[in-house]
Amino acid sequence: MALSIERFLTLRPYLYHLTAQSNLPRIRRMMVLESAIQIFGNAGKTELSRVRRRGHREIEVDGEIIRVRDQDPLHCGNVRLAPGWSFEDLIFYLNGYVFFWPGTHAGPSPYGERHYERYAHEKPAVLRVATRELIAANPANQIAFSAYNTGAPRCTMGKGSPRGLRTFGFASDFEFPPTRVVEAAFQSQVQLPCSTEIAGSPNGPWAQLRAA
Repeated sequence: MALSIERFLTLRPYLYHLTAQSNLPRIRRMMVLESAIQIFGNAGKTELSRVRRRGHREIEVDGEIIRVRDQDPLHCGNVRLAPGWSFEDLIFYLNGYVFFWPGTHAGPSPYGERHYERYAHEKPAVLRVATRELIAANPANQIAFSAYNTGAPRCTMGKGSPRGLRTFGFASDFEFPPTRVVEAAFQSQVQLPCSTEIAGSPNGPWAQLRAA
């Protein structure tokens, strides 16, 4: 089974990303979102790539402090790991991606709304980008899809949520219909198009990221 990109673009024309306000100067300058692994590597702290983050991490890269979000909801007991995988393997795998919540012009999916609500007291920044434009801005970096909230697994009928190399899949091998996409992600880093917007909540009001 393959996922229809065109169908996904129709259903989820926008993607949303949450970040700390303090990260915005670097994001605006570079117009790039970086994975945790890339940030840790640039800081010379690759050992952090396999360690679950309890609370946010502040990492210095080239004299700038980057705030990397916590992994507090990632509980080992709620995960069913693929054969041969350790919990540290899963952490390393997830740290290699930049994550987005799919949605429409009106806002992200309920998963994205709940993610924002968890951190709303911190007054984070919310980025909104047209899905088609983000894909076009990253021609060498395929968008990947997951049918799970990868960072906040839950048990269902006593069974942990499955995690392994197939947690994310490209459109060509995604096993579910577009309506089942919970997260979209890109490996390593993602280039943001100039049309990327920013707001203080998933419901706006929106302004251009570059001009804000």
